[in-house]
Amino acid sequence: MLAGAVLFVSGACGGGGGSSEVTVRLVTPAGPTATPTLLPGETVTALEPPELVLSTFEVYQAGTVLVSVTGDIRGGQVTFLGRKFPLTPGSQSQYSFVPVDTEDPPGEYVMKVDVTLPTGTKGTLQETITVLATEWTTEYLEFTPEQVTEYLDPAVIAEEEATLKSLYTRVTPEKLWDGFWQLPVAGVLTSRYGEQRSINGSEPSGHHGGTDFGALEGTPVTATNSGKVVLARQMKVHGNMVVVDHGGGLYSSYGHLSAIEVAEGDAVEAGQQIGLVGNTGLSTGAHLHWEMASNGILLDAVRFTDGTNGF
Repeated sequence: MLAGAVLFVSGACGGGGGSSEVTVRLVTPAGPTATPTLLPGETVTALEPPELVLSTFEVYQAGTVLVSVTGDIRGGQVTFLGRKFPLTPGSQSQYSFVPVDTEDPPGEYVMKVDVTLPTGTKGTLQETITVLATEWTTEYLEFTPEQVTEYLDPAVIAEEEATLKSLYTRVTPEKLWDGFWQLPVAGVLTSRYGEQRSINGSEPSGHHGGTDFGALEGTPVTATNSGKVVLARQMKVHGNMVVVDHGGGLYSSYGHLSAIEVAEGDAVEAGQQIGLVGNTGLSTGAHLHWEMASNGILLDAVRFTDGTNGF
């Protein structure tokens, strides 16, 4: 359920409880020349004023807010936590999945949405969002000396992260997802996003970049939502991997597969089988490594399905 809305109006005050402010700058000065001359029988369709709709006003670290702007707008962008995100046209609104990074400090922050009307008029809608702290757990892992040498070389890790980052930062200006998000495998959650990890007794550090589900090798893996396959190949650390572009800068990926059953460029539907659970790459047993990323920022994928993002 959507948490609330802020109305865009011409003037100094917005709706939604009276705390939101809206500013409007007219490109063409108001006056007699701003009204078009109509021929007999012609009419002018009134524009529907923009309305800001947020999935939640409270979001956890590694969570995301679904920001939607309904009404007649030509485009716009969201500014939050010092980062900018373009609005993407959807079926009923223009939207953006606005991410909160793992290390973004908890607190209250203003979210600003700049929009442009079909007439060229520019305006701003804004609301206050509270970032909530996430308690990160710790996982202790043991790898063989061979795995450490082959997979934990910083150069190997950096190269693979750069490859994925180059995908996750691309924004397809089209909505490819539809409806609710689904868990991609029938398995047991064994490692949640963001866990700090101790490798072979080292001091816990960093944050796990995905969500792990333990399952028997060969268990079907399905797409969490509809989209387009942009990567389907063997990676060093992630093993056999599939990445799906859901449009608007949102991606899901599926790692350590024993088999890949789609090809790059394929369109997939929510729930469609895309591979099988495996133990490839840097892995200590058969499992699925599931990632979600918005505009290049990795997110807690489970929050797309448990309601804590508000959708």
